[in-house]
Amino acid sequence: MPKLNATHIPERLKEVIEQLERGEEVEPKKNKTLLNAEQQKALEDAWEEQQALRKKHKPPKTEEEKKKIGWKDKREVRIDIYKQAYAQSQTNVVDDIRELQRQREVKAADVYLDAYFGAKPGQDKDSAGNIAMTRAGFSPSHSRVSERDKEVFELEEQLRKQFESELSDEEKEQLDLLKEHEKAVAKRKK
Repeated sequence: MPKLNATHIPERLKEVIEQLERGEEVEPKKNKTLLNAEQQKALEDAWEEQQALRKKHKPPKTEEEKKKIGWKDKREVRIDIYKQAYAQSQTNVVDDIRELQRQREVKAADVYLDAYFGAKPGQDKDSAGNIAMTRAGFSPSHSRVSERDKEVFELEEQLRKQFESELSDEEKEQLDLLKEHEKAVAKRKK
């Protein structure tokens, strides 16, 4: 089973909270897989606090007494800690995704550089790096634009301008409406 990353944990925490609130039993090993070391320590401390409370007080008979002395069973303690962990995971989601992206970029660079410097004599090193990246499941970056590509882009732009100048007034109006619509759609996507 693949290791959970930061994007999986909030969903899993929510599932566990729902299970606990329904009264279903959740295995204790979930504490280690879903909670970080700090949260695990908070869970242990909260339960030790409840055990100390049990030594001082008799078990309460009503809900009012429970609330008054802060009495909780193991399930309620786990629910509280899991809810705190879920809230914390929601606040860190953007940073977690950025970290995952950084790790992915580092892996891709490692694959590329290993193949680049491991290329056989006479073999195109850049091509070897790109092939290795594709085999590893990464898309190679093709940020270089050749002179021919530039010429093609310029020619396309000239043709577009020529065709637009030959349009009738009604067609120009339709083209303007289309451009405004595309801008509005692009703005909504942001």
